[in-house]
Amino acid sequence: MEIPPPRITFFFLSLLLASCSGNTETGKKKPENQPVPVKTAPVEQKNVPWIIHAMGNAESCLTVAIKAQVDGALVKAHITDGQEVRQDEPLFDLDDQRYRHRLNQLRATLDKDLAQLELARSRERRQTVLNKEKIASEENLAAMVANRRTLEATVTADRAAIAEGEWQQGLTRITAPLSGRAGRILIQPGNLIKANDTNPLVVIHQMDPICITFTVAERHFTDVRQYHAQNPLTLQIIPHQGNRTPLPATLHSLDNTIDRKTATIRLKAQADNPEHRLWPGMFVTLALKLIDRPQALVIPTPAIQTGPDGPFVYVVKNDKTVDLRPITLTQEDQNESIVEKGLAAGETVVTVGQWRLKPGAVVELPGSKDTTDAKKETGKTP
Repeated sequence: MEIPPPRITFFFLSLLLASCSGNTETGKKKPENQPVPVKTAPVEQKNVPWIIHAMGNAESCLTVAIKAQVDGALVKAHITDGQEVRQDEPLFDLDDQRYRHRLNQLRATLDKDLAQLELARSRERRQTVLNKEKIASEENLAAMVANRRTLEATVTADRAAIAEGEWQQGLTRITAPLSGRAGRILIQPGNLIKANDTNPLVVIHQMDPICITFTVAERHFTDVRQYHAQNPLTLQIIPHQGNRTPLPATLHSLDNTIDRKTATIRLKAQADNPEHRLWPGMFVTLALKLIDRPQALVIPTPAIQTGPDGPFVYVVKNDKTVDLRPITLTQEDQNESIVEKGLAAGETVVTVGQWRLKPGAVVELPGSKDTTDAKKETGKTP
């Protein structure tokens, strides 16, 4: 039976397409367990500082709300908004006229009582002479002694009242209790001021030294407390604005409670700030140094991967296969991390190319024979 020519043509075309398709699929099929190009680094053992990185805020170590201690009209402000002030520098003057008049009255009363005291002493001396001559009675002498003592007490009270009056008059000039920077003046001259009013005249923030508050994880609490008790711990403070040169600081105190909601503890450091690079409220990053770790196991941070059970790395074995190894970290930053458990010195970890790996995969290391051959054939690095 003869096959019509169109059917013959269709038949051979089908065979040809099937053959091409099979060749294409065969060409695309990759051999199983093909080596994966990766980059690696050794696990090093060396002395490294144990540093805890954190973020915090600068704040004044001392903040004072300036209030009047006596009543009076505010007659003068010696400072302007935001001015830097020195300790004992005048800030405000209240009207002291009432206190000057009161002092004049107290001094006049003292003069009167001193004159009466002098008269009482003179009478007592004369009465003593008469008593020795048996001319005057003992009762008269006793009365004069009592009068003299009463006037002496009155004079002492007068002098105390004058001292208090002078103190109150001195309070009409309000001075800075510390050096720092004043905020906005909240009450302007001309207003009547009440002693210990709710609203302060101005708030002064100490700028030098300045404090930094920050938190660290609860797991660091025991180590921080232990090493801080041995020697004051040091920090490096890096402002987020302006000059980012680190400022040295010293750990000042640990809070007395751990925050149960965040599992952190609040710490406070103190730094010299003569140039006022740090301002209250400024956001900073910091590095708290605990100790120098001798012979610590160190790996590049890019080698670390994170899985459901925590951090892990791919370790290259002698047969160029990889093993997934869970690890425990004690310190981690952008460049290097300290490993507490899971690795040994001299082992090799994968730093680039982990996304194509799985346990047991074969890897191709830089500079290996396979890589060299591939460069010769393609002129490119696999």
